[in-house]
Amino acid sequence: MKYIFQSNFYTIYQAPNADDLIKFIGGYDETSIDNSQFNWGKMCSSDKISLRWEDCMELLTPSINLFSKEFNVNFNYALCNSWINFYKRGDHQEVHGHPPNHLSGVFIANDGEEFSQFYFLDKDNYAFSDPYSIGKIINHNSTHIVELKAGDIMFFPSYMLHGVTPHKSDIIRKSLSFNLDLMNVVTNDT
Repeated sequence: MKYIFQSNFYTIYQAPNADDLIKFIGGYDETSIDNSQFNWGKMCSSDKISLRWEDCMELLTPSINLFSKEFNVNFNYALCNSWINFYKRGDHQEVHGHPPNHLSGVFIANDGEEFSQFYFLDKDNYAFSDPYSIGKIINHNSTHIVELKAGDIMFFPSYMLHGVTPHKSDIIRKSLSFNLDLMNVVTNDT
């Protein structure tokens, strides 16, 4: 299902092979964490596990095919990087984007009460600098919380600014993030 935030879109599906993806992520534990593999995230607090593209390409393909079908477009793609996120109590992800990649995604392995939430930030947010609070008067909201549950996969343009709120549960929140570069994009005429 496609959603719009400001002038940008994102789309969420229940992954066709959600159980397989959850099992795959469950195969990793805290002994696999190696945050030194990442040259970003200095302003966040979360643990990460770098994955080889070969580890998860086959698992992501059914969901990428759903995206292609929804937008009636064919393309070749390269999985540029992928990683598993572990969020412990208090962990969060600062606002960031993923350029120069084209398409980014996240798969949610588990959910629960007080779990951190994924959000988008309006990059052209005038409400912060508006001395008269016009943004409040016209109900402009600079952030948009995305409702995601276990088994959901979301795709969005890599340039969209996003983050993850502080995690308030003692249960570790687990997700898989990835970036794609698209090539030879062809829109199907109907």
